[in-house]
Amino acid sequence: MAIQEIALDIDLSVGVFRDTVYQDQKLKLRELSQDADGNSIYPATGFWESTAIRIQDKIASFKGVAAKVDVAGGAAYKIYWSTSEDGFEWGAYEEILADVTAPKSPAKYAKVKIEIFSEKEYSNFYIDDFEEGGKYNNSFVESDSGSLGLKRIYQLNMERVSDTPTGMVLRQKVENTKFKKLDRIRVSKG
Repeated sequence: MAIQEIALDIDLSVGVFRDTVYQDQKLKLRELSQDADGNSIYPATGFWESTAIRIQDKIASFKGVAAKVDVAGGAAYKIYWSTSEDGFEWGAYEEILADVTAPKSPAKYAKVKIEIFSEKEYSNFYIDDFEEGGKYNNSFVESDSGSLGLKRIYQLNMERVSDTPTGMVLRQKVENTKFKKLDRIRVSKG
């Protein structure tokens, strides 16, 4: 019996995509965002899994599987395959290597899984220089001093309760759910 190499084109536009996209006739990791220098940021890994491929009509039996892949960019990849007799129960995925020697029993269906690993590179991220005073001020945060920080001093508007011959009585209710502790209360004249 002669062994013949048969090429099967697999449609990468259909299947299960996890952190991958099919774009410009290529399978790629999806872009999460960009760093401060405009470089793309990708997830650490992602995969694509094909739908079931009926192979019984094309091949009577096979010894192994090999793949031809054109790689662009710095990502690494692994290709796996699995077979099934009925298209529902699948065997464990096995990696496709350059020298395939592991025999598989003939099956009616096959699936292909391509796992992509991104190249690790350093990225620059700039949060803010806080030069614009008060840009992030709110009830609990301040940025007036050129840095971002939690407020430590709170100015409260007191409620005038009554006037006395020697001054006035002011009142302010401080809810204990807004502060963990008060270290001091200072009242200024004015």
